[in-house]
Amino acid sequence: MSPTKRKFENISYKLSHRKKLLNRRRMVVNIEFALAMLGIILMLIETECFIDIPGFTKADPVSVILKSFISISTFFLIICVISYHIVGIQIRMTDGSLEDWRLALSSWTYVKIATEVIICAIHPIPGDISFPYAAKNAPKRVSIDAFLSVLMLLRLYLVGKFVVIHSRLLTDTSTQSLGALNKVKINTGFVFKALMSERPGSMLVALMFAIFVINSWALRTCEVYYHPDHEHSDFTNAMWLIAITFLTIGYGDITPNSECGRFIAVETGLMGVGITALLVAVLAQKLEQTRSEKYVHTFVNRVKLDNAQKHAASNVIKQVLSLWRIKRRGIKDDKYRIRVYGKMLQALREMRAARNGKAIIGETSIGIIEVSKSVNDVFDITETIQTEQREIKSRLDGLENTVKTINDKLDIILNSSRR
Repeated sequence: MSPTKRKFENISYKLSHRKKLLNRRRMVVNIEFALAMLGIILMLIETECFIDIPGFTKADPVSVILKSFISISTFFLIICVISYHIVGIQIRMTDGSLEDWRLALSSWTYVKIATEVIICAIHPIPGDISFPYAAKNAPKRVSIDAFLSVLMLLRLYLVGKFVVIHSRLLTDTSTQSLGALNKVKINTGFVFKALMSERPGSMLVALMFAIFVINSWALRTCEVYYHPDHEHSDFTNAMWLIAITFLTIGYGDITPNSECGRFIAVETGLMGVGITALLVAVLAQKLEQTRSEKYVHTFVNRVKLDNAQKHAASNVIKQVLSLWRIKRRGIKDDKYRIRVYGKMLQALREMRAARNGKAIIGETSIGIIEVSKSVNDVFDITETIQTEQREIKSRLDGLENTVKTINDKLDIILNSSRR
C-alpha cells in the first residue's frame, strides 16, 4: 500500500488536511476578490478621467500607468483563479481518497477553469487601440476600451464567490455532514437558494440595485465612447433609460444609439422580466397566511357563518309564523303579505348562503377529523415499523444461536481431532 493511500485512509489526517485546504481556498478567494475590486476601481478611475477631464486621451501617461497596474493585477488574478481550482481538485482528492489528480477532473471542470480565466483576463490594454466604426454622420474610430471596460465588469461574479465561500452553510461542519448523508451538494447553488429562502426580499433588492447601477454606468460608458456629445453622456439619462427598460415600460424618449448600448438595454430588459417575476412570487409568499393564521381566520369565519345561519333560520321561522297569522286572521292586505313573503325568501337565501359558505370552508381547511386521521396513520406506520424491528431482532437472535451452535460443534471436532 502506497504512503499516499495510507494517509487518505487515516480519518484524522483526512479531516485535518481537508480543513487546511478549505482555509487555503478561503484565502485564495479573498485575494481574488481584492485583486478583482482593485482592477475594477482602477478601470473606473481611468474611464471617468477620460470622460470628464478635457484633453485626457488614452495615450496620456496617467492612463497608461493606470492600465499597467490593471494588467499587473489581472496577471495575479489569473494565477489566483488557477490556484483556486487546484485547491478544489485537492479537496475532491481528499474527499474521494484519490491518488491521481486526473481522477478528480471532469470536462465541466475544464470548462469552468477556461471560462473564469477568460473572464478575468479581460481588461483595458495600455495604449490607444481603436477600431473603425461607421457613424451616422461620418466614419470614425472608437477605442477598444469601449468593450473591454464594460466586459471587465464580469469580474463582479467574484463577489458572489466571496459571499458563498464565507457563508456559514459552506464552512459549518455539521452542514457538510448532513449534506453528505443526504447526498446534497453544499455548493454555490445551495447557498444561493438558502439565502433566497431566508432573506428573499433583501436579496432581490440588492440584486436589483446592483443591476441598476452597473448597467447604468455601462450604458453611459458605451454611449460616451461612441457618441461623446450624445445625451447619454449624462449619467442621470442613462439611469432613466435603464429604469424604464428594466421595468419593461419603454417610453421611447431616450434610446441607445451604439451596438454596445443596445445590447445592454436588451440584457437589462431580460433581467428585469426575470427579477420582476421573482419579486411578485416573493410578495405573494409574504402575503400568504401562515398555518396558524389560516386556522384562526377559518375559525372566525365559521363562527360568523354559524351565527348568520342561525339568524337566518330564526327569520325564516318568524316570517312563516307571520304568514300563518295573516292567513288565520284573514287579513286581506296583499302588500303586507307580499312583503312578509319576500322577507321569508330573503331569509331562506341567507341561510343557504351561510350553509354553502360553511361547506366551502370545510373543504379548504384542515379539521379535527383530518388531523386525527393523520395521527392514526402515523401511529399505524410506527407500529408496523416496530413489528418489523422485533421480527428482525428475533431473526438475528436465531442467527446468533445458530452461529454459536456451529462454533461449539467446530470446537468439539477440533478437540477430537487433536486426541
